Amino acid sequence: MNRSLWVVTYDIASSKRWRKVFKILKSYGRSVQYSVFECRLSKSQLKALQMALESVLDTEKDKVHCYPLCGQCDGRTIVLGCGGRVEKLPTAWIVSDA
Repeated sequence: MNRSLWVVTYDIASSKRWRKVFKILKSYGRSVQYSVFECRLSKSQLKALQMALESVLDTEKDKVHCYPLCGQCDGRTIVLGCGGRVEKLPTAWIVSDA
């Protein structure tokens, strides 16, 4: 599956909606700074993320920006300090004895 790197930033007016947005983004990527996520997404994942965010946003008060990074730009990104890059999200496993 071909995935591209997206930087997602947000400014949410309500703490209740902020928590929902944070939870949604956490399921798609990694928080790299306050209100900033890096997400490696396929086209279908990007669409699903957009729909999930639109379902909780107040478009009169909140904003989310999604910036794509091309492969060349992704490789030239500089990280200073203790931050790391999101390379690949871990695979989730569901274990059941049923």
